[in-house]
Amino acid sequence: MKKAVAVESASAFIDAKINELGDWRGKTLAKVREIIHKADPEIVEELKWVKPTSPGTPVFSHGGIVCTGETYRTSLR
Repeated sequence: MKKAVAVESASAFIDAKINELGDWRGKTLAKVREIIHKADPEIVEELKWVKPTSPGTPVFSHGGIVCTGETYRTSLR
């Protein structure tokens, strides 16, 4: 089983991802992150599934995965 990245590193990764995207995806991830933390102040930010071909996936968890913070190039409209 792969371990998650430390919370501080995961939070910094999510911050960097939001800034790097700089478009509607970054704004949406920031807003969703804010909503998640308001709904559950004890939520933990993690970075899972890190591999040589992927920097990993932001994950929000509390006793298990609540949701992921994946971003894609286009909207699903």
